[in-house]
Amino acid sequence: MTIHEMAQEGFRRASTREERIAEAAKLFAAGKSGADHAAQYRLLEAFTTSDFPELLGAAFSKQAVAAQKAAVKEFEPILSDVTVDDFNEHKLVDLWNNDAFEEVAEGEEYKGGTLSETSLTHKARKNGRNFGLTWELRRNRNFSALANFPIWLGNGSVKGQNIKTAKLLTTEAGDGWSTTYFGTIDTPALTSESLQAAIRTIGQRTNHRGELVSTTDLVLIHGPGLRYQVNYLLNAQEIEVEQTNGNKVTKTRTPNPFRGAFVPLESKSVADRLGANAGTGWALVQGNGSDLPSVIRTLLSGEENVDIRLKDDAGRRVGGGDISPDQGSFKDDTIWYRGRDVYGIDPGFTEGVYASNGTV
Repeated sequence: MTIHEMAQEGFRRASTREERIAEAAKLFAAGKSGADHAAQYRLLEAFTTSDFPELLGAAFSKQAVAAQKAAVKEFEPILSDVTVDDFNEHKLVDLWNNDAFEEVAEGEEYKGGTLSETSLTHKARKNGRNFGLTWELRRNRNFSALANFPIWLGNGSVKGQNIKTAKLLTTEAGDGWSTTYFGTIDTPALTSESLQAAIRTIGQRTNHRGELVSTTDLVLIHGPGLRYQVNYLLNAQEIEVEQTNGNKVTKTRTPNPFRGAFVPLESKSVADRLGANAGTGWALVQGNGSDLPSVIRTLLSGEENVDIRLKDDAGRRVGGGDISPDQGSFKDDTIWYRGRDVYGIDPGFTEGVYASNGTV
């Protein structure tokens, strides 16, 4: 392909950067499979330029952000977001203490309110991964890995958050609920009676403000093994209730008091870390709309989406002149793309949580 022909490519002719990015993505899509030999030849030639890999990386960034937003975020109902400007550890400010307005007499100054710091800490953390396209794959015209990697990066960002949240709720060994987070772990199987008892237990506690803990915004966390039991408890018009009086057990049907009262959260990430109790364990955690959020997700301002970059370490030619990043790393001939995401997952207020192994 001549210099003139390359200049006629859409990623060169487009008038704005956004249009050039879109044209680079179109050329990659047209040439990656090899079904259109002319398009693949143009793609291979485009990879030898200095601007095409960078434009394609920008297109991949957009795809990765879209994949990130589309990926299944298991724990979104319990993640309460706080944004910071740095990577320092911060004391958690009680933003959820909704002080009541007080009556102000004529001519009297308004009484001051304060946002108090708690003993809890949280921080933003950097997360990411490199993905490489080897020289051999490029020579073999195998672009499928490169085509899929924006989805890998977007999904990887969300999967990382899912795993970190699951680890917060479970033991370090990944064999049960975390006593550090939940305190004492109970044993009752998930039934209408045990669910009511758990709500009563939470509702009798007091929070760090000296108030009774609210039970109006609870999320029921469970694994796939309890899906149908949870659906029954939360959606049935009526449920069967057992009442025990001495040795006599009476079963009655009653309007379902739990219908619509909880948000169900089925998590394979949690079930994978409950060991022998994967099919029976369940927990109640405060939702992100609660005044006592149980899990804090710390975001870094301006870095809310996954970021992708192309590593430029191809070196220089012996006779002088730069080498395009698409020629691969000086060290191993691989084109490296890096995905980065910034967030932190930390425990919030745990006075309003409960967990059971569901074994009895």
